[in-house]
Amino acid sequence: MIFIAVMLMLGGCAMLKQMGGDYKDSSTTNPLEAPPDLVTPEWENSLKIPKTANDRVSALESQEPALGAVVLPEFLEIRVRREGPTRWLEVDTDPVTLWPLLRKFWQDEGFRIAKDEPSLGYLETQWTQNLGRFRDIRSNHESFDITSEKFRVRLERQPNAVTNIFLTQRGLEVAAVNADDQILWKPQPPNSEREAEMMIRLMEFLGTTKEEAELKFATSDIQFLYLDIKDVKGIPVLMVGDVFSRVWRRTGVALDRSGLVVEDHNRDKGIYFVSLGADPVSTQTGIKEIDTEQVHYQIHLLGQGKRTLITAHGMNQEEDALDPEMARRLLRRIVSAYPGHYPRA
Repeated sequence: MIFIAVMLMLGGCAMLKQMGGDYKDSSTTNPLEAPPDLVTPEWENSLKIPKTANDRVSALESQEPALGAVVLPEFLEIRVRREGPTRWLEVDTDPVTLWPLLRKFWQDEGFRIAKDEPSLGYLETQWTQNLGRFRDIRSNHESFDITSEKFRVRLERQPNAVTNIFLTQRGLEVAAVNADDQILWKPQPPNSEREAEMMIRLMEFLGTTKEEAELKFATSDIQFLYLDIKDVKGIPVLMVGDVFSRVWRRTGVALDRSGLVVEDHNRDKGIYFVSLGADPVSTQTGIKEIDTEQVHYQIHLLGQGKRTLITAHGMNQEEDALDPEMARRLLRRIVSAYPGHYPRA
């Protein structure tokens, strides 16, 4: 009878499904620190919601693992890390545990997921339009302000089962409307306040109270950087006045904000592997990104004491020399989205 009862209990448990997607090695570097098993299970929607000791129900409590799955903790320790204006979340768990929670967070926030790449450690939402109404006091006419935004979350695995979460926002505003009534968009400046707002919501979703999350973001530690693009023997070089470790994180945030898609990275060699994102256009169903031929690049960082040099290259550095003007354009995109950028006079 005991054996039959155990079998019935096992039969009632939810079974895990494995997501597809093996890690693809880059043509010019070894695989990253993130191992190829950064693949996450999907969870059943009908799960029990237990109470914690302090009666706080969080996203963690709505996840009940199936037989053989990693047991989720009742509460995640989350810290806000800050270097100047750059902020990210440091969570005491591994990316495999975080991934289904991140996916559910964006779905609960009303965003559809456009890119879901657990093996590469990034997730991106679709463009979401916002229609703002305001009335001109002089003319008493109602006007409309159409904007659109999407978010990108990138994970970096750290030692001792710690994960860094980088969250960035890209915004668009209407530039013009052509003869076919098609909206032409232009990018908005980086919106760090909107990024902070969503990070606070994510912390609350993962179990931190709203008061705690806001308190951790309350203090500001602004440190402006001087960035300058110079030509060194005909090669454009972006010079950043800070040490490599901080510039590495800030550059990753700038790449995410600028629309350059980080497809891979190797921190030991100081390389980000990126491609140009598709151009957004308006359709009757919203914003669609037109797929163009993907062009891949490398962004190299070289630390020199208290400064770091950033250069742009073709995907195959030795055989695919990048035109200096194209390299300069890529570096300018990074500068325009760089956290704490203070332009030279």
